[in-house]
Order: sequence, then C-alpha cells, then structure tokens
Amino acid sequence: MKNKMGILIGVLVLLLVGTGFIVYKVLVPSRAQEAVKEEDIIESLPSADASITVEVSKSTMKDNTVVMIVNGLGGKVVSVAYELTYDSEGLIKGVNSGSKPIETGGKDSLEREIYLGTCSRNVCKPDAGIKKISVVMEFTDKDGKKSQFTKDYDF
Repeated sequence: MKNKMGILIGVLVLLLVGTGFIVYKVLVPSRAQEAVKEEDIIESLPSADASITVEVSKSTMKDNTVVMIVNGLGGKVVSVAYELTYDSEGLIKGVNSGSKPIETGGKDSLEREIYLGTCSRNVCKPDAGIKKISVVMEFTDKDGKKSQFTKDYDF
C-alpha cells in the first residue's frame, strides 16, 4: 500500500515538473520576441526636424553632470523623452527622462542637467571612465506624431 502511494506521488511530481518545463519553454521565447518588436517600433520613427539641435556638454558647475540643451522646437513639439547611455568602467549604464515625457509648454528650447551616477538616500556615487554618451530623443508634436533624434557625443 505504501509502495503504491509512493509511486503515485512520484509520477505526479514528474508530471508537474514536466508540465512546468513545457509551459516555461513556450512562454519565454514569446516574451523575447515581444521585446524585439518594441525595439523595431522605436527604431522606425522618422528623424527629427533638421531645425532641432541637441547639445550635450560637461557641466562647468557640477561634477559628473552633463547639460543637455535642445533648441529649435519652435513651439511645435509638445513633449520630449530622452535616454542617455554610456560605458562606465565596462558596464553599460544610462539615464532617461522618466516614466512620462517632459512637457515643453510650447517653448522653443529645453535645458536639462543630468547627473551621471546613482543616488540613494541623498548619497550619490558618480560613474567613472565615461568617454562617450549616446543620446536618443523622442519628440511628439501637436498632432501626436513622433520623431527621433540619435547622436553620440565624445567626452
């Protein structure tokens, strides 16, 4: 009686593990494909208007901070989202505009100070060894149309 119960429990455990493995194999590739599709959408945005200029330079006032200045928005752009990525001692790190794009308020320009490092509980640790920063910006106009600006800056 105990022998049959042990065999039954063993078979059930094997079935459960096998089913879990199959479900895992089926679901994981589909998530990776969704991520690739999202990247394709971002890359397929048209280029930003040539009148829009983006300057990124080291801050003269604050250590490990860059100043990003965007000009030529002409009141046509209602929001801007950005992502800066860089290599810091062999690790790819980055900063973005946050979960919501920055509202321009109809202004012609936008200026942001961006700290290159991590902060926790008012203690900041700068990222070191940064030689190049890649900037990707997404502009949204009054009609909801999006365009993209991409450029690498040497430091």
